[in-house]
Amino acid sequence: MRRHRRIAVALEALTVAAGFLSLTQDRALRADSPNLITVSVLVTDSQTGQPVNQAHLTLIFQTPKDPKNALKRSKTISYTGKTDAQGRYRFVYIPEGQVKLMVTEDRHQTFGQSYDVSKDHAALEVKMKPPQPLL
Repeated sequence: MRRHRRIAVALEALTVAAGFLSLTQDRALRADSPNLITVSVLVTDSQTGQPVNQAHLTLIFQTPKDPKNALKRSKTISYTGKTDAQGRYRFVYIPEGQVKLMVTEDRHQTFGQSYDVSKDHAALEVKMKPPQPLL
């Protein structure tokens, strides 16, 4: 009976130690990670001012390189969505920092621009131009 008790106590101690190690590693990862924010996008037609429905949005975020570790490469993270009838879309849990927004829609020119999104609930406005005439 005592042997089972000692085994149970040892297993409990190992479980607590593993949980503490996991929590410590998780905090270290989050300390180096960028803050997660919400980014809202409004897409309108540049000539009429009307919202553009079903425009395809791609938000691209490049993770910074680690100056302490030359072997660690930066990663590209992409988020996609489509605008609603009011020309709006909201990206949630986006890392703050430099992002590139690409917008495509059949009846408009492709739009691409970089933005620095450093505050939560950032709002990006895009005015889509009509397509260029064919030559």
